[in-house]
Amino acid sequence: MTILQTEYQKIYEAVRNAIIAGEYSPGEKLPQRKLAERFNGTTITIREVLRTLEKDRLIVMIPKWGAIVEEITAEKIYGKYTVREALEVMAARLACQRIDNEEKKKLIRLAKESDKDLLGDDLSPLEKANLHYTLHEEIVNTTGCNELIEAINQENLYLILLRNAYNVNWKSNKPNWHSLLVKAIISGDTDFAEKTMKEHVRVGYRMEMEAFNNSKHNKK
Repeated sequence: MTILQTEYQKIYEAVRNAIIAGEYSPGEKLPQRKLAERFNGTTITIREVLRTLEKDRLIVMIPKWGAIVEEITAEKIYGKYTVREALEVMAARLACQRIDNEEKKKLIRLAKESDKDLLGDDLSPLEKANLHYTLHEEIVNTTGCNELIEAINQENLYLILLRNAYNVNWKSNKPNWHSLLVKAIISGDTDFAEKTMKEHVRVGYRMEMEAFNNSKHNKK
């Protein structure tokens, strides 16, 4: 089924992805008129997009100056992954308690796809991010806890995984990393599911920090 996107949605995703892909550097100014020209939108739409990107913490709005790409720091990465770990570990525990047979089959399939395609070269970083997020989103939705789902959406797990997909070296990961995670979640052992998700998120954090430190080194 084709999903029709509004002008705002198309431009928001395009600008967001350009920032995460590094087409705009941290600290770089984002003039509204130039964004409107590049992404074929009105300045009214661009202003709306910038407001959302500020909520996403990808840019900062400075009075009388305009929009600037937010600086990435080790402290900010740590903060995002600390919150992610707390929420996703609880999601793994609840999913382990409540998952049914159909949901188990779906998670197993998504994990196999992730293990194959995230380590390969056939998908773009954006496609890898979407695949990775689909798996984690399914785990969260399996909890059936609307409050937890809402909290994870507010923390914007998708953006964390999107930035992760553009920066990390997937080939340094274990070959069956996501299948091992799903195996823990469908095991019926909530402590095992919790422990495995915690390690999963922490590996993601270490990969992100390695990429961050490498980028700092390359700029010197």
